[in-house]
Amino acid sequence: LANRREFCPMGSDGLTVDEAGNVYLTGQGVTVFDAAGRKLGTIAVPGEKWTANVCFGGADGRTLFVTAGTGLYALK
Repeated sequence: LANRREFCPMGSDGLTVDEAGNVYLTGQGVTVFDAAGRKLGTIAVPGEKWTANVCFGGADGRTLFVTAGTGLYALK
């Protein structure tokens, strides 16, 4: 890997990317970064200490599915 650079200051177990190039990382909730690596915000998952995996799906591909310690969550 040449000319590598840090994308964002956190690691993740799971990640996904939306059609705009925003990156969704799991951990304490779901943290969202734009394509340049700037943090846009965090999606809280109440009652969960850690989120593990995340992906887009559903009939139109616009539902965010998140797995965590005790459940599976969906956010349109």
